[in-house]
Amino acid sequence: MRELFFLRLICFGMIVFFLPIRLEPAGTTTKTHIVKPKETAFSISQKYGMDWKILLEWNGKKETEGLQVGEKLKIPNQLHTAVREEKTSSETTSFHHGRFHSPLKVLPPVSLPYSNVSFYPNKGVLFKASRHKDVHPIHSGKVVVLDQMDGYRKYIILEHKGGYSSVYANLRSVSVKEGETVKPGDSLGELEEGKGLYFQINQGTKAVDPIPLLR
Repeated sequence: MRELFFLRLICFGMIVFFLPIRLEPAGTTTKTHIVKPKETAFSISQKYGMDWKILLEWNGKKETEGLQVGEKLKIPNQLHTAVREEKTSSETTSFHHGRFHSPLKVLPPVSLPYSNVSFYPNKGVLFKASRHKDVHPIHSGKVVVLDQMDGYRKYIILEHKGGYSSVYANLRSVSVKEGETVKPGDSLGELEEGKGLYFQINQGTKAVDPIPLLR
């Protein structure tokens, strides 16, 4: 479980993925983070505003390695946003307005809408419960977080090309594993009985209104 991270997600602050960053070896200073219970590379990277893959690389760890409680991680202080290269026109086009697939076979009415007002707690949308419970990826991507929290059941975060990520919460069961690559049409899991899907799309470091982006 990743309480601190998920409190930003559902308890209604903004969940974001940060674009990959480049570390400057010369003159770069570091500080130390001691891994606490239930922390992951992803939740720690969010705390310091860096990419989780870079965090692992900086500490000489593989993506498949877990973190140990009490382990000391080096956190670079001087970070620079990397220029994203090799972005093809087809990748760019695929993320234009209305080009994401629906996460549900039929989208039910929205119970709690998205808002970009800074003090408004909901940075995604909460759909009303419906008979359509099977949840699908909105685009091809990688499962980077799979966890659960009391009151919100299981949740999944996917990382997509183009700097996008998507969040799916209130799941009763999941059909994927962390690190797995998924595509539209695959099943991510099923919603909890009586609960609607909490859904969020992030573009870089900003949560965006997901409804206009869906087909």
